[in-house]
Amino acid sequence: MGKYKKWFVMLICVALLSACTAPAFLMKEPASMNEKKVELTSKQRLPKGFFPIDLNIVAIGDSLTEGVGDGTKKGGYVPHVAEFMSEQRAVDHVSVNNLGKRGNRTDQLLARLNESEVAAKVERADIIFVTIGGNDMMKVVRDFFYNISLETFKQEKSKYENRLHQVFQRMRQLNGDAQIYLVGFYNPFFHSLSTVDEINTVVKEWNETSENVASQYENVTYVKVDDIFALTEENLLAKDEFHPNQKGYKLMAERINYYIKRQDPLMTDDGSLIEEDDSLLEIDESLEEGEQGNEN
Repeated sequence: MGKYKKWFVMLICVALLSACTAPAFLMKEPASMNEKKVELTSKQRLPKGFFPIDLNIVAIGDSLTEGVGDGTKKGGYVPHVAEFMSEQRAVDHVSVNNLGKRGNRTDQLLARLNESEVAAKVERADIIFVTIGGNDMMKVVRDFFYNISLETFKQEKSKYENRLHQVFQRMRQLNGDAQIYLVGFYNPFFHSLSTVDEINTVVKEWNETSENVASQYENVTYVKVDDIFALTEENLLAKDEFHPNQKGYKLMAERINYYIKRQDPLMTDDGSLIEEDDSLLEIDESLEEGEQGNEN
């Protein structure tokens, strides 16, 4: 009897242990209870400008890029533009190479672009600023001083146009991606020789040629500056009465910065495209009206 009682107690213990450790197939939950929902979303690219970038700027051309007339001796419009860029959230660091050289014409600039040191700097540039053309026009005055006419300027303008094409073609050979800004020139005699309308006509036509050439190349923007010096009574010229003074260069830089913001949304505080500045349109219209008045 004690033997059977012992086996009975053992069976009860086994049954209790089995209830606590049920087989896996008995404890498995229904599939619908165990499934995890996984939602797949398309990979999102980081927006342009998410990480601050380093910018390599090259400014090249004539005395307007060198900064002749700037009382601070810091390089005319170039440091103002560099400062503007460095203040943008999308930009981490700005490096500048100012290759401006007083007296440079398009033929001389083209020759410099074939120099190894200059070519290497242009190759590495992210943004290139160019001032050229003013000395080409002044050379016409020197070469044809005793027999000059509007027709002479028109003939020489076509040669200037061809050389300017060569300059941009060379730049694109060296650097196919950089954004290029061609800054126009102005009539330094607009106020001192206000009765000589022919000078305004020549400057206007040569600037139009520069703008037309720039429009034929991708990522090349023409920057108009002649109205800055024409439509003000404030003196914006240096003591030589030819080159801009410190204030003149600052206003040129502000105009260049405006075009930069139009071209690249990253150069605005919130990364959005800026709206057209109506004041620029008003300036252009006023300049045209003034020219028409002089013609009449």
